[in-house]
Amino acid sequence: MPLRAKEEKVEKNNMAFRIKAPYKIDNTPIYSINDEDDVMGRANNNGTIVVNNDIKSPAELEKVIKHEKVHVDQFKRFEKSNGKKGLDYSDEYIKWEGNSYPRRNGKIKYKGRWITEGSKQFPWEKEAYKKR
Repeated sequence: MPLRAKEEKVEKNNMAFRIKAPYKIDNTPIYSINDEDDVMGRANNNGTIVVNNDIKSPAELEKVIKHEKVHVDQFKRFEKSNGKKGLDYSDEYIKWEGNSYPRRNGKIKYKGRWITEGSKQFPWEKEAYKKR
């Protein structure tokens, strides 16, 4: 027998709930370009990824994309936290977890030393290498 709102004094409400999809949608734009020989990929703070089109191995390409997606996630954390967490950059600086580091000529000044960009010494790179 059906339950009738009028008869049983049950109030109707228009509350909705969300069910999380059982799959993940990833719409990160990925472009393949001619790049410097020692640069395998780059994550841009606009949410795109570029990979070196010299990468021929599908396994290596997957590693590079996973690594760069970690940086995209770091950019998103930066935006969500108003600059207190995550990563951001410009031509002049790198911002990580609320701290700013000068950047010029392919190097970043970190802990008093100028270190080549992409070095595993940087905490944002350590996180990306760890998760790939």
